[in-house]
Amino acid sequence: MKKILGITFGGLQKRAILLVALMLLLLAAMFAGITVYQNRLLLNVVSETRVEQQNAISETSKATMHQVIEGSLVSSTELQATLADNDFAEVISNTRMLQTMAEGILENRGSLSPLPVALPDAANDGTSSAFVLFEKGVDYRKSEYLGYLAHLSTPMIAMHRNSQKIDGCYIGLKDGTDLCVDDKAGIKLTESGEPIPFPVTERPWFLGALRSDDLYFTGITRDAFSGKLLITCSAPVHLNGEIVGVAGIDVVLSSVSDFIESSGQGAYSYLINDRGQVILGPEADGIFKVTLQSEAKDLRSSDNETLASFIEAALRGSTGLRTVSVDGTEYYMVGSPVPTVGWAVVNVVEKSLTEQPEQALLSAYDGINETASATFQKESAKTNLIGILLLAVAFLIGNGAAMLAVNRMVKPIRQMTEDITRCGQTGQPFEMQDRYRTNDEIEVLAESFADLSKKIRKYIQDITAITAEKERISTELALATRIQADMLPSIFPPYPDRTEFDIYASMDPAKEVGGDFYDFFLVDDDHLGIVIADVSGKGIPAALFMMGSKILVQNYAMTGMRPADVLEAVNHQICQNNREQMFVTVWLGILEISTGKLTCSNAGHEYPVLKTPDGDFELYRDKHGFIIGGMDGMRYKEYELTLLPGTKLFVYTDGVPEATDADGRLFGTERMVAALNEQQDASPEALLRNVRAHVDAFVGDAEQFDDLTMVCLHYLGPQDPTA
Repeated sequence: MKKILGITFGGLQKRAILLVALMLLLLAAMFAGITVYQNRLLLNVVSETRVEQQNAISETSKATMHQVIEGSLVSSTELQATLADNDFAEVISNTRMLQTMAEGILENRGSLSPLPVALPDAANDGTSSAFVLFEKGVDYRKSEYLGYLAHLSTPMIAMHRNSQKIDGCYIGLKDGTDLCVDDKAGIKLTESGEPIPFPVTERPWFLGALRSDDLYFTGITRDAFSGKLLITCSAPVHLNGEIVGVAGIDVVLSSVSDFIESSGQGAYSYLINDRGQVILGPEADGIFKVTLQSEAKDLRSSDNETLASFIEAALRGSTGLRTVSVDGTEYYMVGSPVPTVGWAVVNVVEKSLTEQPEQALLSAYDGINETASATFQKESAKTNLIGILLLAVAFLIGNGAAMLAVNRMVKPIRQMTEDITRCGQTGQPFEMQDRYRTNDEIEVLAESFADLSKKIRKYIQDITAITAEKERISTELALATRIQADMLPSIFPPYPDRTEFDIYASMDPAKEVGGDFYDFFLVDDDHLGIVIADVSGKGIPAALFMMGSKILVQNYAMTGMRPADVLEAVNHQICQNNREQMFVTVWLGILEISTGKLTCSNAGHEYPVLKTPDGDFELYRDKHGFIIGGMDGMRYKEYELTLLPGTKLFVYTDGVPEATDADGRLFGTERMVAALNEQQDASPEALLRNVRAHVDAFVGDAEQFDDLTMVCLHYLGPQDPTA
């Protein structure tokens, strides 16, 4: 490097100054030659290319807007459909739970005493409360089942308080009475404080569930008291094979409603049910009118074939972006299905809205182009003369200023480079110094390096701590998995000296630890206990609850108690301290090995599967008792089966029939029984492996949602003492 006038000249300085000088010389040489030609050519080019530019702007704008609309509208619609599906899945689960609890109470009413039910009380407004409603002329005090269902008041109140999606829940009976839970008791009363008659058996949710004998969603209906528009999910309540009432939940679809109510001004969101009717829409007028179920039209039957075809497609799957004309106006439409209920979310945007940016852009372009052309012609001559003078002055001043400025900029950068290199060699952090405070980008760069240096050191410390914590959690989860596995019988054959039977079991948890469990144990030399159970929830809480439940069942069974007594004792023990309100379904059987007599009791668990020596595997539809942990004081029934030599028993948890593929289809009990019958003569171990292979093939790449637990017993008959 050389010094000129006390300024170091070399490296970046030399290159920058030479570049400035070269650029100024080139500009001066080119300016004189092309100025006249450029002015003429520029005017011609602007005039000739104006139309081409407008066309290019129009095409680019249309293509860009189409891509933006397609990407945003499709992803937004799919997100809304996913949120709606989650809402409906939770509502269906709560409705099924209310149905199951009602049927369990009625089936076990012999062990319960009727409870009184209060009338609506305006003092309870704003607070979840249970009360009775009834039809005109009905004396609710004479209801055969209402007093027993009153035992569900507390669980129903808890359900209403704990879910933001439940506006009200109730169980209506055919006798015209209705056990209701909500926080609006006051509107059910006349001005004199008397209950307003409520036509229970005439409500759409009651009639729909009665006709379908299955889970039923209403369309838009009007609340009998407030007049508010709502949707209701209902399910029939059976007793001894007959429908005696209907359990229902008024639905609050908060997630999807936020999207829908925010739409408007040419962009709208709608929820369409499986009957092609509009269920939800924006409060502002859109292209579809939201009406009551009795008045709503099936859009699939519309005279507009394109619209009808689109609605039909949206109910089956994601439609992508489509163009549909309605009443002479073109719209972009996207539909996405809500698989849980067979409905669909539809988003609509007026096509004309997407063309507004194009028109605004073209208008702005024309204005700018006209102004620029006029200004250019006026100032061109003046600029030419001034430009020549300025180039000469700029050449002289620019080179001098470049030398001073470049040296001022490069010096702190060179010093910074040396400091950074030293920090990299020594491991010390880079720190801000006064020589870098230049009040420009160099100072910002130095501060950034200093801040980055601190953050890197902090990041390394955080990563080290996080890695250690993850290793600790991973170790504890692995230990919990081993502990849970060790709690269950895992050595097969478990009783190699016993030739009267062969037994095999397996459990595959959905998470590191699961809530299912199985167990089998010899109560004495002639009695074998078999247990399979499914705890509510998943993960570590379910695993802890599972361990306690398993120990209680085995301990009571080992005392020689009958299966029903064991379940009653375990239920009482769990209900004493169950603040988390968890529960477990249990199937318990005690086999008398010498005779083949199997005494069983079922607490809300799946039906067992039996195969007689000369028959096929078939579901044995036993009577279910109430779940364990749901309510203290429950009584459980027993039944007996006689296992002939060669009989096989298969019990399982709901993770097998409810295994779900990527399309949301369930494996189901029919496929499960077919898999068992495929290898009827196989050993219990081979049977379980074959069922699991069928489940895996059906599910494919879908994530395992629930624990899969199975137990198979092959009864071979008593030992031959002469053998």
